[in-house]
Amino acid sequence: IFPAIPCPRQKNAFPAIPCPRQKNASGYFVADDMDAIDLFIGACGTLGVITELEIALQAAPAVVWGVSCFFDSEDKAVSFTDSVRLSCPMRLPSSTSMLAPGYPASPARAVDSVASLPALDKEAKVCVYVELDCDDEAQATEELYHLGWVLEFAGGRDDATWVARTEVDRECQRFFRHAVPESVNMLIDERRRTDPTITKLGSDMSVPNARLADVVALYRRTLAESGLESAAWGHIGNNHLHVNILPRDAQDYRRGGELFAQWASEVTAMGGAVSAEHGVGKIKAGFLETMYGHEAMVESARLKLQLDPAGQLGRGNLFTEKLLDELVQKGGA
Repeated sequence: IFPAIPCPRQKNAFPAIPCPRQKNASGYFVADDMDAIDLFIGACGTLGVITELEIALQAAPAVVWGVSCFFDSEDKAVSFTDSVRLSCPMRLPSSTSMLAPGYPASPARAVDSVASLPALDKEAKVCVYVELDCDDEAQATEELYHLGWVLEFAGGRDDATWVARTEVDRECQRFFRHAVPESVNMLIDERRRTDPTITKLGSDMSVPNARLADVVALYRRTLAESGLESAAWGHIGNNHLHVNILPRDAQDYRRGGELFAQWASEVTAMGGAVSAEHGVGKIKAGFLETMYGHEAMVESARLKLQLDPAGQLGRGNLFTEKLLDELVQKGGA
């Protein structure tokens, strides 16, 4: 509908929202000289309905190698990520699986679920996966050696690292990556037999590059203080980790929600985003006001009403129905 149509900001047309520059899917994207389509992407169905979508595919790299790097602490994994970001000519680490102390599963349990995986180092607590996208095997080999140097400098070991040079081996790595959240889901399913009201609580926050160590320390400290069980995985190269709280009962579930609200406030203070990729929807709508403030939310709601005057689309997403109804009654003013 809007194929790259320039959408210059007009006076009073767009709210002055200070959108973070890192990975962000929190509310409406607003920027000078933006394309109109960018306003609709991530809008949680509040601005329109997609009836047709055209997708352009990019060519796959000629050579793709996957490298699973294991560490005995989160601090070493963060140091490794920062070093890769600064010194390596390959794509940033795309995914990490982290198991917090006290969690009743472990990376070893995930390995057990995929019989074709190599034996896991006994000290492994964190895995950072790096994918090398290269023009040929000579380039991939060069980048692999460089990655090995960075790995050793950060406290990892070559002999505890998995390198996948074929699609079959990379598929095994993906099985390992998916086995971690799957083991969490199995655990929650077991607990729901006792208390059907609980579910897994998953965060989706991101921070600037310089605050990765700070946000990991925040998660570790507050989880330890709360006594809640957790597991984490996600996109460490984007400073975007999904920290999952695993409630044992309704009290844990309530405390987990309170902890997420605390994280939203502190991540915002770091210049981060309360939702990096999954959008805000209804459950996290309160976090959006924490991030941008009430006045920005009012202005965003007015923007919505310019395209949806009756406030009918995506009811409850991003904004409270009370706010929208009040503005509709005022004619969107």
